Amino acid sequence: MAASIPIILNPAARSTRAAAKLEQVRALQPEPTLHLTNATGDATVIAGRLAREGCPLIVAAGGDGTVNEVLQGICKVNAERRDPTTHTVLGVLPMGTMNVFSLELGMESGDLSSCWKAITSGRRREIDLWRANDHYFVQLAGVGLDARIIQLTPWEMKKRLGPLSYMVSAVKACLQKAPVLTVEMEGRPPMRGSLVLVGGGIHYGGPFRLFRTASNEDGLLDVLIFRQFGYWEIAQLLRAVLVDGYENSLDLDYFQARGLRVTAEEREVPFEVDGELCGESPVVFGPAGFLLRVAV
Repeated sequence: MAASIPIILNPAARSTRAAAKLEQVRALQPEPTLHLTNATGDATVIAGRLAREGCPLIVAAGGDGTVNEVLQGICKVNAERRDPTTHTVLGVLPMGTMNVFSLELGMESGDLSSCWKAITSGRRREIDLWRANDHYFVQLAGVGLDARIIQLTPWEMKKRLGPLSYMVSAVKACLQKAPVLTVEMEGRPPMRGSLVLVGGGIHYGGPFRLFRTASNEDGLLDVLIFRQFGYWEIAQLLRAVLVDGYENSLDLDYFQARGLRVTAEEREVPFEVDGELCGESPVVFGPAGFLLRVAV
């Protein structure tokens, strides 16, 4: 009999609604083995242990934060394995406030049975895997305003307000002085801006197709540099996420790159990957050196 597929789940997080859906997860067929977390970082430790024990597939049940934690544990072990066919596969059950990566994969948020059927079907894809300094990511990253918004949104606020908490923090962040960022990459002169957004896939912040030309199978990052960030740029951002994404203009640069380095003048500036605050500038974005296998 095949080993049960492990699911890593945070039962206390409102964002995953896990307390209400725990029995629904337990009822999935074939029946999974649940690994419940208690604190930040637990999912990374559990995923790393399971991968090192040779588990072929590990499923993250939650939002992008849970997925990113599980990703770290899996990828640290996969990086030690030269043969990609031995790499542990990542599966995603979208149960969080933000499920951007599962959306990119075509997983229907809220329909756990259909997602589980896809995960257990045996189908696999290889997608681009990236690093921001020492942190792995697959979907998106940002330096400046969007990371500051995450920095200003404590867990207690997310628990109380849900997605609205990010809007509250966005208002606060927009009232602060914008940083001066320098972006460097091979084959281009240095560029300056106040906000840098990086996309491994099309979607950003939800069902918004921000990066028009992005693909998670082309070995390229899509990069947006806002030269300034004020009310006009905010209006552009809203138009882009609600309508049809970005094109180059006098106010921003949009291009593709295999890697880039972002530094800041005057002070260190926070950066985020896959919606999780990860550190401060300088930050180097580039390929991880191997692909990520995902269950779809």
